[in-house]
Amino acid sequence: MRRSDLLGLGLMVFAFFLGAGNLIFPPWAGQLSGENLWLSLAGFLATDVGLSLLAIIAIAMAGSVENLTRDIPAPLALTFWVTAFIIIGPAFAVPRTSVVAYEVGILPWVGQDSQLYLAIYSLIFFAAVGWLCLNPGQLITIVGKILTPILAIVLGAICMAMIFEPPVVFGAGRGPWAEHAMLEGAIQGYLTMDTLGALAFGIVIAASVRRFNITDKKSVVKYTIQASLIAGLGLSLVYLGLFYLGGISRDIVPDARNGGHILSEMVIHLLGGGGQFALSAVITLACITTAVGVTTSFGDHFHHRWPNVGYRFWVVLVSLLSMLVANAGLNTLLKVSIPVVVAIYPVAIIIIFVEILRQKVVITSRCMRVALAVVFAFSCLDGLSAAEVLGADSFVHSIPLFDNGLGWLVPGLAVIVGGWLVRLSGALSNKENV
Repeated sequence: MRRSDLLGLGLMVFAFFLGAGNLIFPPWAGQLSGENLWLSLAGFLATDVGLSLLAIIAIAMAGSVENLTRDIPAPLALTFWVTAFIIIGPAFAVPRTSVVAYEVGILPWVGQDSQLYLAIYSLIFFAAVGWLCLNPGQLITIVGKILTPILAIVLGAICMAMIFEPPVVFGAGRGPWAEHAMLEGAIQGYLTMDTLGALAFGIVIAASVRRFNITDKKSVVKYTIQASLIAGLGLSLVYLGLFYLGGISRDIVPDARNGGHILSEMVIHLLGGGGQFALSAVITLACITTAVGVTTSFGDHFHHRWPNVGYRFWVVLVSLLSMLVANAGLNTLLKVSIPVVVAIYPVAIIIIFVEILRQKVVITSRCMRVALAVVFAFSCLDGLSAAEVLGADSFVHSIPLFDNGLGWLVPGLAVIVGGWLVRLSGALSNKENV
């Protein structure tokens, strides 16, 4: 593979990950972190960029998403993948890209919210998404070599404008960010749940590598890792800039409601009259590329699983359903989807973690099944908490890290480490007997 092709592939991966949420959260975290901004950024990079890249690498090593769940009984594995793809597809992530792009990038220009405007915009938005997905051979060219450089130029302009801002004193962190900034950053990076998207993107990335007539598994893994590292570097630089943007925003946007508010006000402050246009371009491009990545992955996965149903059908279906959800019932679906996402996300993380770990140590299928069962049980409690079913005085709040949305972490790791130690001790005993 030529260097230019590898760079285009890496930029495509970068663009797939850089959705609207990834642009909106870091400024908010940067403002809350204050003088602890760099610690918070380090935690965020570890769980957002780190876990996402590990997911892509795990898929490349396993060969397919199905192989990642080879330890799970087939019906449960199928249920997991169907649920995951529906959540990151038409029920949650893809419709949200259109709505966020409209509200942040278009609504300020039209002046008033209108269901008709949203309907027209979502029709155009998903027509563009569908066209890009139906021409997968052009994904690297269009997304990696055209859309992403435009996105990078606009983000670069924002960063350059920040350089010429007078130096500021960040001040103390607010709330928990004052004493546990790295942990808070890590938790928020985890809660972006980009790892679910990474499981989907891994399919597209591996397929894109194979389109260069690269079929050897080791070579596919090699180029996938290299492309992922390019994407990881790009994402890290963007997050660095956006965290800093939030850090210098306290005096300019002292009453910020959220990260989107900070981003909007700061871009206008830095770039003047063209600021709103720049923000509209960034948000729209970021949302389109993310929607394309997820929709393409959805089509590839289900066409591979059921070959009699064509890729084109799945792409059109996701585009149409996403357009409908974006126009009606999105808020309700978000309320229903979030507890489900919270429940299955830890399962995905454990699957990825074990796949990487197995390159060095032996984790038995029985240990894996027990660990997944334990993790899912505790993550369901997290999901019930997210749905506000469990009260503030419930026993679950005594579980380590439960209040941070990580109640599954300690039990899950305990099972994996315990299973590995039991097997290791058994192997040592057998060796001594021999």
